[in-house]
Amino acid sequence: MKILLLGSGGREHALADALSRENTSVELIAAPGNPGIAELARLVSINPNDQQEVAALAEQEQVELVVVGPEAPLAAGVVDYLQQRGIPAFGPTMGAATVETSKADTKALMMAAGIPTAHAETHRVASEAKAAVRARFGAPVVIKASGLAAGKGVIVCQTEKEAFDAIDRILDDRVFGEAGAECLVESFMTGEELSLFAIADGYDVLPMIGAQDHKRLLDGDEGPNTGGMGAYTPVSFSTPALVDDVTERVFLPTLHALRKRGTPFSGLLYAGLMLTPDGPKVVEFNCRFGDPETQAILPMLTSSLLEPMLAVSRGARIGNMAPFTWRSGASVTTVVASGGYPDAPKTGFPIHVPSFGDDVRVFHAGTKRSGSDLLTSGGRVFAVTALADTFAAAQQASREAAARIEFEGAVYRRDIGWREAARVG
Repeated sequence: MKILLLGSGGREHALADALSRENTSVELIAAPGNPGIAELARLVSINPNDQQEVAALAEQEQVELVVVGPEAPLAAGVVDYLQQRGIPAFGPTMGAATVETSKADTKALMMAAGIPTAHAETHRVASEAKAAVRARFGAPVVIKASGLAAGKGVIVCQTEKEAFDAIDRILDDRVFGEAGAECLVESFMTGEELSLFAIADGYDVLPMIGAQDHKRLLDGDEGPNTGGMGAYTPVSFSTPALVDDVTERVFLPTLHALRKRGTPFSGLLYAGLMLTPDGPKVVEFNCRFGDPETQAILPMLTSSLLEPMLAVSRGARIGNMAPFTWRSGASVTTVVASGGYPDAPKTGFPIHVPSFGDDVRVFHAGTKRSGSDLLTSGGRVFAVTALADTFAAAQQASREAAARIEFEGAVYRRDIGWREAARVG
């Protein structure tokens, strides 16, 4: 069967890898793809955010499924347009995608539905947001741009001054563009974070194995927030009982609230959670597979990814489907980024990637071809995933593989999974 995959990052490379490994008869077309995906798919240069271009390509190629990787095409209504043309697409409609594209709307939806999350207020005027910090939140406090900010619009502030600076940057300086037309002032939550994905059909979910992302640039969770410097799975505290609890208290009530609002959600629903002393609470939702968690999770999958994706894209229910199954052991993903990332990545440098065995997957994220040369072209360049029988072995293998990838200014963390390492010894 033919599948059209939209996107060009490490997440899309991991999706292409998983789909091609599951079914060798799958013919993948990627738009626009990247040099890593080119080894698995035929690349077509179109704008994945353009509804008409995507639909025309899908019809021309007679694809049986369109898989939307990044959030931008979802926010642009690509799935809505494909559905109108009768083309099966995996991903939520533009209205349902507001779970990610509007943090303000989603916070209001969660608070109204009783879904556990931190208290927050939405503001458009900097002076009013600062007054809220001073009078009702204090510090530490979290300041968020409401719209899409490439994973960088969340600022954890330890002092009131840091909060005021963050508010000015978002609302007045517009460092995140229109994503900062409004901001959230949110209570700081203590605990450990967990990323939990679930395929949703609007009513039911098939949850995946839990993962933990590492947002800070430097070892020891120092430095600025990024789109993610690495991830690992499984997470030892993400027990089946915890996943069941999140399903009952977060996923299903969220799907109900979105149906009630008239924007039913089908596709991949990502819950970013904080495991607080009062139980799991939602930090944020995403409307698509997370990056780099996908690069850690999908190589562990031993059951079908395509079957539930196809079912959801065709409007079928998944409540009676068997749960996902996973290989034993662990997966650790280390992101190799460009110098200057996240604020001003320096690109255009030649890359040397050595050969690795099948237990190491190198997912391209910010690369391009210039003739026969492979060059850096983005902030996050590779996601290097290692699979092993133990967490410690996977962590070491991922770190060592990342160190072997060579380009000028390469930056990577050497401690992905450091909390898990402390837990498991």
